Amino acid sequence: MRKKWDIGLIAVLLLLSLIPEGIFMATGRQMNTGSTYAVVQVNGETYKTIPLSEHRGTDTFVIQTKEGYNRVVVRDQEIGITEADCPDKICISEGFISKPGEMAVCLPHKVMIEVRSNDSAEPDVIPAH
Repeated sequence: MRKKWDIGLIAVLLLLSLIPEGIFMATGRQMNTGSTYAVVQVNGETYKTIPLSEHRGTDTFVIQTKEGYNRVVVRDQEIGITEADCPDKICISEGFISKPGEMAVCLPHKVMIEVRSNDSAEPDVIPAH
C-alpha cells in the first residue's frame, strides 16, 4: 500500500535525476559554437588553410606533387579527397571530413588534411613526443 508521501518523494527524485541531463544538453550546444578550418599540408609544410564553418558551395583544387596529384573538394562545411592517382586510393575512401580532429591522408603523395577548431577547448588527446 503506497502512501501519498511515497508518490511525492518518487516524483521529486525523478525530477532531480533529470538535472544532469539538462546541464549536459545546455553545455553540449555551446561547445559547437567554435569555428572550424582545414589545414592542408604537403610534405609536412602548410599548403593551404580553408575556413570550413563559413564555407558555402563547392570549391575544387588540385594538389600536384612529384609523386602524383590529389583533387580536393570543399563542399559546404566539409572537405575530402575525391580523386588521386596513388596506387591504393585509400585517401578517396576516407570520404569527407568536418569535425575537429578528423584527418584525410594520402601517404604516397605526402598530403594530409586536418580539421581544426578555433575553440579554446582542446580535444582530449595525449600528445606523443
